[in-house]
Amino acid sequence: MQPGKSHELIAYWEQLRGTRAAPERAEIAPAAISRQLADIFILQASAGGEAKFRLAGTRICSIHGRELKDSPFGTLWQTEDRRHISGLIANSLAGKKPVSINAEGMSVRERLSLFEFTLLPLASEASEQFMLGMIVSLGQPFWLESDSIIENSIRSIATLDSRRISRDQVVSRTLQSPKSAIHTIIGKKADHLRLLEGGKSSKQAKTDVKPLS
Repeated sequence: MQPGKSHELIAYWEQLRGTRAAPERAEIAPAAISRQLADIFILQASAGGEAKFRLAGTRICSIHGRELKDSPFGTLWQTEDRRHISGLIANSLAGKKPVSINAEGMSVRERLSLFEFTLLPLASEASEQFMLGMIVSLGQPFWLESDSIIENSIRSIATLDSRRISRDQVVSRTLQSPKSAIHTIIGKKADHLRLLEGGKSSKQAKTDVKPLS
């Protein structure tokens, strides 16, 4: 799992949307992102509701040691970050702005590993909103997928200039005022994807897939 994968997904999202604010969920073709499927997820949020996993790739479920489908996205995060994550997703969906989160994950055995979360908003559908996302490990610790990540903490947040696949704003968490830094970003105005069920090997990711209903 390498950060370059997220750049490929952002480029694909940009290609699909063209001059629009965001692409349609129905436009996503699994074959076009087959190499990334194990690391990809889709979030679904009803009006005023919490974003939940509609689908989650095999490797994502393996890293976190559980099936994530129908689980709130906020459960991946430490308690004090959940409100920030909720606001970040709401603003990203409202403004159709892609976002990158650098996070530190802690395992059951209290080991630490860095991850990049990429969040790409999709066009709204009636009262439902969707988001295409990816989780990439920034490094490959030997214990990953055998010592489950139980919570993530925000290290930095960036809004993405997807047309250049670069960052135009980065807010780093500091020891002195972690919440005020996150607030700087959050306070600004702002059925065809197929993924594996959790628990199957990544070798199966390209062949054993289920359609999005």
